[in-house]
Amino acid sequence: MVRNAKKAFKKKIKGDSEALRKKHEEEALNRKAKARIHADVCTTPLKMAKGYIIKKPLVKQIICEKCGKTFKTNSANKICFDCQKGNK
Repeated sequence: MVRNAKKAFKKKIKGDSEALRKKHEEEALNRKAKARIHADVCTTPLKMAKGYIIKKPLVKQIICEKCGKTFKTNSANKICFDCQKGNK
């Protein structure tokens, strides 16, 4: 009888653990779905605005005011690097 009771107890525990495992899997799936929905709601305005924002290029092509040389720079200077150094 003791063996039968142990077997019945093990079956009950196994059944409970399977039910608990399924419950945790369902909860995890629900958490992932909610997180995905929340992420989409938060980033949707950014995604929409991304297509409408006009990006300015960082590097500009400028003609030096002193020597007339054409050069590319990302600074606001209107004088080339050689003229800044005083070589020309």
